Amino acid sequence: MQSANAILAINSLDRYITTTTDIQTNIEADWLLAAPTTLNLISGNALVGATLYHVGDGFPLGVVTIVSVVGTVITINTPVTANSGGPIVLTQIFLVDNATQPRSNALVGQYRNLPPYCNNFTITSPGALIYGYIDKIVVSQIQVQYNIPTVCFGRNDTLVIEWTIGTTQNIQAITIPFGFYSPDDLAAAVQALITSSPTLGFLQMVVSFDIRDGYTFTSNNGTNFSFAGPDVLIDNAYTTSQINRVLKTYRLFGMNFENSEITAQSTQISFEFPNFLYTPYIDIYSDVLTNYQNVKDTNTSTAKPKGLIARVLLSGVGNPQYTTGSAALGTTPFVMTADLNSPKVIQWSRDVAVPSIDFQLRDCYGEFIPGDIERYPTEFQMTLLCIEG
Repeated sequence: MQSANAILAINSLDRYITTTTDIQTNIEADWLLAAPTTLNLISGNALVGATLYHVGDGFPLGVVTIVSVVGTVITINTPVTANSGGPIVLTQIFLVDNATQPRSNALVGQYRNLPPYCNNFTITSPGALIYGYIDKIVVSQIQVQYNIPTVCFGRNDTLVIEWTIGTTQNIQAITIPFGFYSPDDLAAAVQALITSSPTLGFLQMVVSFDIRDGYTFTSNNGTNFSFAGPDVLIDNAYTTSQINRVLKTYRLFGMNFENSEITAQSTQISFEFPNFLYTPYIDIYSDVLTNYQNVKDTNTSTAKPKGLIARVLLSGVGNPQYTTGSAALGTTPFVMTADLNSPKVIQWSRDVAVPSIDFQLRDCYGEFIPGDIERYPTEFQMTLLCIEG
């Protein structure tokens, strides 16, 4: 017999639910050093408890709060240090407590790219998110709005080219602007970067992409070159994180040790097929939801993280993913729904309501997924079935 259950529907944008509202207005006032904690209100509506901000004209430094307002006389908690010399416009910020009626700030949060970011956040509520004698929580469906760029800032945006003139070894890095690229567009962008480089321009590099060979880099002046391997990068004072950044870029272009450690020639062709999808899956973690599990989650990585509630495989189910010169999975944003064939069933305590839920989204490298710096947040929606005991 099927147990009764309730749906807890989750939207990652609900991390922007707030219980306070900032109201910002201006007032005009002047003051005298003879009455250092008193302002004379000239215009505007001064609010008791509001915070005033202004720089200069003898106005106090730090947090200045309105203690009382009687007619046009404003009393503040910190004394002024000089006469104002005339009317001054002050910024007034008043916090409205909406604890009993929290409001959504999702549109403003997205617009301003405010923290907490899409890869690490907690959704909270003044009360419990769901009440009931819950024994189990089942992860039913997940929709992911994948917005991780093909090239991510500081993650997979650095190619390092190595060449030798006489007995002198040279290396030079190029940084690819972050964003979504089709295979052909990426070839054109990299060619333009190399051609415009004062150091690399002499190579007269031509970069092309085709389905069979992946990327081909050709030096039209016949100079032998390669892509610098980890040993060369270490010799040139690259840190571990910088080397990983370069190796992730090589993965994007399908370049491996055979393009660096084995051969230097005037043409380099991808020895592996390029991988345009930054990560093949997204792992969603929650310490709160998995707190009462007897058997803890893990994976095959060395980190062995706990609290995994779902691994979303981004290739989808049933549909083949094609690569062409103009399109490949990971070269454009997409939305996918994971209908979990074998959903995770999470043990829960009947005596505990669900007050808040934390989420961390990690990529195949075990790092928080990119997107917050590029302002391309990957949002998700999730359906949880809360089963009553």
